[in-house]
Amino acid sequence: MEVWVAYSFLNKNNSERVEELFDQLPVSIKQSVERYQNPNDRLARKISKLLLETLIRKRNPYQSFFWDLYQKDDFSKPYIKGSTFDFSGSHSENLVISCLSPKGKCGIDTEFIQPLDIDIYNDFLHSEERKFIKSHQNPKAAFYEVWVKKEASLKASGFGISKELGEIDAHQEKVIIEGDIYFTKPLSLSPDYITYIASDFRMTNLHTEEIIF
Repeated sequence: MEVWVAYSFLNKNNSERVEELFDQLPVSIKQSVERYQNPNDRLARKISKLLLETLIRKRNPYQSFFWDLYQKDDFSKPYIKGSTFDFSGSHSENLVISCLSPKGKCGIDTEFIQPLDIDIYNDFLHSEERKFIKSHQNPKAAFYEVWVKKEASLKASGFGISKELGEIDAHQEKVIIEGDIYFTKPLSLSPDYITYIASDFRMTNLHTEEIIF
């Protein structure tokens, strides 16, 4: 099955063009973004919405897309009412990314790679993940791998942060959540970031595109 991914680096975009496009969105969407105090956070969320709209319009150009159909379920997972599309988004530092699946679940996560103390995350890691990280020749890379795969899989599942992170083992390609299997794949977008996509089906065709507004 197919999944489409669109990503954008904040510093490559024309901020005036982003504002112009974002201003066309409904008031409720704009208000949900404008409440963020950090300018980079606001810009990332604006671009995230524009990436989602771009993906949906490109995949389904003959069907109208209305932002008033954008809703969130009880676990705060967004969806388009009446649509079979499943989608997810993430941003970290300068990178914003979104994924879209016409059928089936998908989730995506990205993290900017920086120094960190892995020990402070031990309570959020499965015992098998801790073993994997400890035995790895590059523990930091191993930590980022399991962490981003875990986040992407949780987004795909729809449970998000409602699940106990330490109960989920993401050190292998397949991640099991509530008995369901999520398949993960890495995306190489920049050496400064680690990015994974997860879905409840094997992704035979993964389409990736950089978009600049």
